Amino acid sequence: MKIIRRSRLERLIDILRVIASMGLIKQTHIMYKANLTWDELKKDLQWLMDLGLVERTVVSEGILYKITNLGLDALSHFEKIESILKLNHVKELYGEKGLVIYENDG
Repeated sequence: MKIIRRSRLERLIDILRVIASMGLIKQTHIMYKANLTWDELKKDLQWLMDLGLVERTVVSEGILYKITNLGLDALSHFEKIESILKLNHVKELYGEKGLVIYENDG
């Protein structure tokens, strides 16, 4: 069985997606939902905070993380690029019209 590893960019985007979908979230919950090791999460989360894409908030429940407006913008841009690349892949496989399914009238 071949193991396919995610790139760092894919891990970062997964972290942003998890935080965006959950609002305020604990570090361990991010780790489980993004399927990361503790070391990967600590390094990647710190990098996202250094870039201003994620913020740490201290509340009575503990330390929580939330995505910033810049993080939402970055995630939106990435998803647009991802969509375009998938569309181009379909065009490469099936031609300019994409995958066309004809219904049988009979």
